[in-house]
Amino acid sequence: MNPPFLQRSHVVAARLLHKAGLTVSQIPQAVQVTRETVEQWLQKEMESGNAKQVLQVLKGQVQEKGPKLLLDKLQDLLLLRLMLHLGIRGAMATNIVALLLPFVLKRVYKMAQQNPTVQTWWQEQEWRHRLPTLEQIKAKVLEKGKNLKPLRSPLPPDSPLPH
Repeated sequence: MNPPFLQRSHVVAARLLHKAGLTVSQIPQAVQVTRETVEQWLQKEMESGNAKQVLQVLKGQVQEKGPKLLLDKLQDLLLLRLMLHLGIRGAMATNIVALLLPFVLKRVYKMAQQNPTVQTWWQEQEWRHRLPTLEQIKAKVLEKGKNLKPLRSPLPPDSPLPH
């Protein structure tokens, strides 16, 4: 029987974690360690100025090198902490990281979306992407300035002005 307060995906994840070798008492500990690790990693990376890449990791968009490196760093950190806190071997910790991390990242992303400070920051980031930078404006003006040509040919100095 499934507990009524858990979502179906949580029940499936708990079963998979149990099959991976965790005891019933270790499952909440593993989730707690994972959540705390992600939160600490998130705070550290945001303070380091990697906000854009962190957001891509939270969204699951890790195709680029920057977010991929951050995700690898997070996975290694979580792997080590699970082995230390739960006393499990590396192979089992690797399986647990692969199972738990997507759930926790999704949850942290949803919580971040509901945070007013993060919403304000994100809206500010969206405007920055839409507005050209000063360098882009200068480059555009220089580019257009090079293509400017007079509409008429210059008048000789002795000729009268046209009416």
